[in-house]
Amino acid sequence: MATGDPATDEVLRVWYVAVTRARRLAAIALLEEETDALARLLTERQVPVRVV
Repeated sequence: MATGDPATDEVLRVWYVAVTRARRLAAIALLEEETDALARLLTERQVPVRVV
């Protein structure tokens, strides 16, 4: 589990699948309060992340 909250974890799983299936680049626009959780999840799984 990423957060312990089933609803949040499901959203993170959906984002993870979408981003990791991207061949070269994925750009995501999301609320600032969601950025850390998604970046942490991807980083833990060795997906390169750059937040701008």
